[in-house]
Parts: sequence; C-alpha cells; structure tokens
Amino acid sequence: MSGHHNHHRRRSRFASFLRAYSVEIIAAIVVVLGIFLVVERMAIRSTLLYWATIAAQNAFQALGHVDNAAADFVARLTLSDALGLVLILVAVLAIVLRLRWRLIRAESLTTLRCPRCGGSIHRVHRRTRDRLVGWFVLVRRYRCSNKECRWCGIRVATGEHGPEPTVSAE
Repeated sequence: MSGHHNHHRRRSRFASFLRAYSVEIIAAIVVVLGIFLVVERMAIRSTLLYWATIAAQNAFQALGHVDNAAADFVARLTLSDALGLVLILVAVLAIVLRLRWRLIRAESLTTLRCPRCGGSIHRVHRRTRDRLVGWFVLVRRYRCSNKECRWCGIRVATGEHGPEPTVSAE
C-alpha cells in the first residue's frame, strides 16, 4: 500500500517539476537543437527545401482536383438540388442556434452554485476543451470551495464578463 503512495508521490513530484521548469526545459532543448544545427555537416537545408517543394506541388495538385470536382458538382446541380441543399443548411443552422439558445438559458448550467453540494464555487483556469466549446457558447470553469466536494466543471457565461448569478431554488 505504501509503495503505491510513494509511486504516486514520485509521479506528482516529477509532474510538478515539469510544470515549474517547462520554460527552462524547452529553452535547453532549443539550445541543444541550435548547437546541433551549427555543428552538423549534413545537407539539412537542401533536404528541407526539397521536402517543402514536393509538399507545395502536392498541395497545388490537390487544390486543382478539388477545383475540378467543385466545378463538376456545380455543373450537374439542378435547381431542386440547390433548393434542397439550402433548406438543409438553413435547418441545420436553426437547430444549432436553438441548441445554443437552450444552453445559454439552462438554469442547471448558469447557476453559480455547486451542482453536487450546493456550496459556493470560484473561477479557475479554463482547459483547452473549454476554449473549444467557447467557440459555440461562452463557458467558464469553476471549482467548488467545499474541501470535501471539490467539484470542478463549466458554467455557461450569460453576461459580458462571465455568468450572472442565477438564483438557485433552495
């Protein structure tokens, strides 16, 4: 049992070391890479230029194929097909906007109380996935202030500077 705790403690020490010194570690890696590039005698520049040229040629060929396929699609498009596509796009947009509207007004997502214990919550840094969700609806990450609960999750921001407190039914 104690071995398990020591392993966890070692891992958390290493993780906290990496978090504390991440900038220095990245800088050291950049220095080593720079020294390698100065000292090496390989033809890296010509190899990279060759790869970049091949990649650009393939990208332009792919764009030409996409252009041809799009032109072919438009040439075969009938009026009823175009109308059907417009109707589909409008309906999907309406569904997405309605879903967003429901999320913004959902009391369970806007109340600034812990959903587990009902205690107070405070803002913490958002995660990358929170920022991705933020493209659809603005969210903030919160953590419960109760030491036993420690719930962590997102709340929908309804105001300009974050969620406005919603009175929760108690």
